[in-house]
Amino acid sequence: MPRVPMDSFAEGTEIVRVYLAGSLREAERVEAVLDAAAVEYAPEPERYGVPGSLGLWQRTGVGFWVLADRLDPAADALERAGLTSGLVRR
Repeated sequence: MPRVPMDSFAEGTEIVRVYLAGSLREAERVEAVLDAAAVEYAPEPERYGVPGSLGLWQRTGVGFWVLADRLDPAADALERAGLTSGLVRR
């Protein structure tokens, strides 16, 4: 399984967030796609804001981080799987 802890990336290695999942179900789908694509990734909880009628609501999601040189293969696999709402812009 390509899931790795964040600290397994070597110091000084460039990593980028490929996806921000807003729900557990979405995070599980992202994990399955990245596993099938054999892309190493580190999931990390992240807070983000969602606009609401009374201002900005804070939510917690899961960011998926990959090596910078694996961004395109990871993003392509997620896009093919229909996971586009939390996909980074390239």
